[in-house]
Amino acid sequence: MTATEAPNPSRHGWPQHDRRGAWLIDEEGLRLLAWHVSGGVFNLGFGDRAMAQAIADIVLTHDTGLWSMRSERRLEGEARFAELLPDALPRSFFTPSASEAFEVACKLVKRRTGRSGLVSLTGGYYGAIGFALAMDDPALRPELYTPMAGMIPKATFGSIESLDALVDDSVAAVCIEAIQVPTGVFEQPEGYLRAVRELCDERGAMLIFDEVQGGLLRTGDLWAFERHGVVPDVMVTGKGLTGGYYPLGALSCSEELYATFDSRPPVHRSSFSGGEIAAAIAAYTAERYLDPLLAWHVRLVADRLGQGLAAIRERHPEKVLDTRGRGLVYGVQLPPGQGGAMARACRAQGLYLHVSLDPATIIVMPPLTITLEETEEGLAMFESALAELDGP
Repeated sequence: MTATEAPNPSRHGWPQHDRRGAWLIDEEGLRLLAWHVSGGVFNLGFGDRAMAQAIADIVLTHDTGLWSMRSERRLEGEARFAELLPDALPRSFFTPSASEAFEVACKLVKRRTGRSGLVSLTGGYYGAIGFALAMDDPALRPELYTPMAGMIPKATFGSIESLDALVDDSVAAVCIEAIQVPTGVFEQPEGYLRAVRELCDERGAMLIFDEVQGGLLRTGDLWAFERHGVVPDVMVTGKGLTGGYYPLGALSCSEELYATFDSRPPVHRSSFSGGEIAAAIAAYTAERYLDPLLAWHVRLVADRLGQGLAAIRERHPEKVLDTRGRGLVYGVQLPPGQGGAMARACRAQGLYLHVSLDPATIIVMPPLTITLEETEEGLAMFESALAELDGP
């Protein structure tokens, strides 16, 4: 069946009429297998009933609470959530989004260090507000929103020499993703994060890791930075904490750094940062990600996905130029300008995925709960879609 003959849910009124597991279903029953989960929001699949019930139970006993007062319920949830975190980062501040969590992280390190500067990397994506927007890669056109929170300098991806030239005694923090997903799935080179950690320590700057898309088992490890042997001063996460039901972000840090929140005026004020519901949901979600059966399943399916994509590349070297990634996140590089055509061809086959900021790269990012059978089905759809592309 060709792309023009295949049923296409986009022609109908409600391509999201229903969502179940790894599937999007329209009102006529046509189905799309999701290799796109909104950056990790639907890590646990669509319509997870256990997650829905847990949130329903939580809101019967919690409301958001007052951000300006200590909260026993918030502290209890935070302590349980800490089981998911590196030992050096036991405290967490919860927000209604990962973008806001990143914003608070930047304000926190500025207050703590008394410094004003921030540095990020080319290829980065940190969110769509404030400091995060100012740090985003130029491909996202942050200048369209000027004036912003200053133009934040960006070191060249993977170059410690470039970063060394930017980090001086005015820099409060360096902000990095261990694996950059939106720009095409690029992992930091071996040894680079250790060199960044040493540079920050030497210059008195803090290190912020953004694990919003790369964390929470996405790479097969609980956190993408784990295999680099480095722990940041602040870690920001979100998306996958939500189960797809409740907007939630978190920054995590040491007890010493967290104490800065007690300074005056407050580091951050927000109507919905009381955090009682958020902390309880994060605690529940932490239990899900700490389940060894989920980790085992992710690694099992990830092996098949990686092998399958590599085999497709071998069979179609003229159409698949590169595959990058690990776990359940890959960037598949096609010839120039082919990303959009490939996404349309995949959708016609019944596979839903997105193009990265590089218009020649497809991002493969299925739910962590996708089955082996569904993975095989997706690989077959993907390879069939390649036949629709122009070229040899």
